[in-house]
Amino acid sequence: MEIWITESGQHPKREYRKQLSGILLQTALIWLVAGFGLILFLELFSEQVYRVPVLLSVFVVTLLALVTARIPKTGLAVRCGSALAAVLLLLLFRRNILDGAALYWNDAADILGSRAGIYLNRYDTTAITSGNSSRIMFLIVPGIIAAVLGLIILKYRWCILTLLCAALYPALLLLTEGVPDHKVCFLFYLGLLLKLNFMLTHSTKSDGRAQSSRAFWEGGILALGVMLVAGLLAAQILPEADYSSMEIVAKAKEEVHTGIENLRYKKGEINSLPNGRLKECAAWTASDDTALRVTMENPDSLYLRGFVGSTYNGSEWKSISTGDAYKQKNLFYWLHQGGFYAETQLAQGGNLVGDDTLSGKISALTVENQKADSRYLYTPYELAEIPEGYDGETPLTDSTLGAKGLFGQRAYTLRTDRNLVGNFTALGARVYQTLASGEGTDYRDAESYYNTFVYGQDTDLPASLETLFRAELGDGGNREQGHTDYYTAITRIRAYLEKNMTYSTASDPDTKDGDFVEHFLTDTKIGHSVHYASAAALMFRYYGIPSRYVEGYLVTPEDVRDKKSGDTIEIPGKNGHAWTEIYIDGLGWVPVEMTPEYYNVMKEADLKTGLEAQGAKAAAIPETEEEPPMEENIQTHWSLRLALFGIEKFLILLLSVFDIFCLIFILTVWILRFRAGQIRKRRFQSGDDRSAVRAMAGYAELLYRHGPKLYSQKTRETYQKISVIGQRAAFSPHPVSGEERRETAACIRTMQKELKAATGWYEKWIMKYIERLY
Repeated sequence: MEIWITESGQHPKREYRKQLSGILLQTALIWLVAGFGLILFLELFSEQVYRVPVLLSVFVVTLLALVTARIPKTGLAVRCGSALAAVLLLLLFRRNILDGAALYWNDAADILGSRAGIYLNRYDTTAITSGNSSRIMFLIVPGIIAAVLGLIILKYRWCILTLLCAALYPALLLLTEGVPDHKVCFLFYLGLLLKLNFMLTHSTKSDGRAQSSRAFWEGGILALGVMLVAGLLAAQILPEADYSSMEIVAKAKEEVHTGIENLRYKKGEINSLPNGRLKECAAWTASDDTALRVTMENPDSLYLRGFVGSTYNGSEWKSISTGDAYKQKNLFYWLHQGGFYAETQLAQGGNLVGDDTLSGKISALTVENQKADSRYLYTPYELAEIPEGYDGETPLTDSTLGAKGLFGQRAYTLRTDRNLVGNFTALGARVYQTLASGEGTDYRDAESYYNTFVYGQDTDLPASLETLFRAELGDGGNREQGHTDYYTAITRIRAYLEKNMTYSTASDPDTKDGDFVEHFLTDTKIGHSVHYASAAALMFRYYGIPSRYVEGYLVTPEDVRDKKSGDTIEIPGKNGHAWTEIYIDGLGWVPVEMTPEYYNVMKEADLKTGLEAQGAKAAAIPETEEEPPMEENIQTHWSLRLALFGIEKFLILLLSVFDIFCLIFILTVWILRFRAGQIRKRRFQSGDDRSAVRAMAGYAELLYRHGPKLYSQKTRETYQKISVIGQRAAFSPHPVSGEERRETAACIRTMQKELKAATGWYEKWIMKYIERLY
């Protein structure tokens, strides 16, 4: 009796200790995942995140919920009372919370706009005086929400949502170009692994709680070891202080971004247009497969503009950076409010002069993108109006129209004027005369603002190329006082390229370190339209004329010959082309053909008419060729650096593949195990006793195959008995009784319990997740 009393007093203490350890363990898991995960996500969109309110709110809510859940009588009342008190406090400080929400919203809008090109409306926060306190008050709200979601996910074992959280953060990190806090990131992903391990090891209501606890701790130690090893390797390869400035990180991001874009927008290689990546440009290749199908009411030859590069860095052309575009969003907002769009400027100029011989024949143009890159809407320079849904501000707001949708847009209809590019010189002269007479004041004012932006954005020239061009082309004039007249610049650049360069579709890729255009002009001197257009665009900038590099497709006069209204025009991949466009003051962007092989392909304006505008005078082209002064190119230990770069890149790739494999493996194992459990449960609960016993007997045989010695003598005898019952259920016409069904189910439960107790953690892991026996 005395012994019984002692055990009775100790039993509740052990239960309380188990409950306390369980509460603390689950609180720690939710705190790691919800708390540090929320901090990581918030810091992607704001630089002013206070961590203490977030972590404290998650911890308090989680601990309170778990403790009250184990109070049988008053727990529900305590939770309801706590929730009501929280709501009252939030209502009491709602003004501060809303102010904090507005401040963080503006932070997120600035980061998404400047880094990802996603424009959101901003709130006016000038009247907010207590900014820091408002931010702190607001952070409590997402902390509470994150804690509640963490509790729900843990309770219902929603492993898929946990995996989605793990995959979502890298995607947002790539989108926002953020730099993660390595310590917080380590704690978050460690918490994710431990939480997944906890949910998988405690996913069934079995009697083997001790075995589940042991499996959790063993899996947790393994996860911690993997995270520590991966963290140490990453710290050696990517020191946190150098992370944002390392070339390997930038290249890795760019390669991932390029790979995703290719999957989204490309249907194979229709031609070798490089999307501005000049170092990837090699021999020109193109197929006869249809890239675009074009239908016009009034068939006419057109330049269809796709990629537009305005920023040159020596190895590639890029569109205006999202940061620079975001700084100009207010300018474009007011321009667009007044109806001024760079994409429709040529047609606006035609409307301004009101000359039916030059413009005014607006018609529909339908484009069906078959195999061309679908990230752009291929638009003519004569675009008459912006398509519906494209009239807002975007990072490409002044150059091209980026297609909407996850995989771009492959069918669209545009409104376009007749071919104005073939007569832009006469049109430009008429626009200049109209503006000089005092007409079109709204257009003149809008164009003057846009003109200032263009000269600030699209005249940038690397210093090394300016030195080269001065030696090759002569004096380019003083760009601060004005640009060289268009006709002189065009003829001089053409003359230089015709005299010194050789057109060939079989050019080799530029694998050397250094400037692409400089290598083309001084070393290889062989290239195709990509080379010529790149060099010419930069030469125009040398003369002070805004210019850009463009890739797209040509609808040639040959393509539209004998075509009638509504006829479909097949544009093959070989019609892909790269050209230069320049900005004509008062008129807008026009294409200028600088590749000799394409001089007579498209209709060209009379360059001697309407281009008399004089800027700074340029000196004559030198009669004798002189070797340009070559700047010393120091390549210290380049071979060693290249080797180290390859090793680092390989290790990073290896770690990334390993992480992705682990996530996919865990998800696959969980899905297969869940599916097997559901099938087994459905068969065991069948309304037909014979079918249920047959299924249970087969399952018992699988358990027994692990070794008769693992079971007690009584269990082995019981198994032999239910084996006979299973055979009778499978082959005998006699019915199976309910008692036999219950006896079979009881035997299975006993076999599971004894099998778990007799095997080690590895065997249990194999049986649970690979063989899916329980």
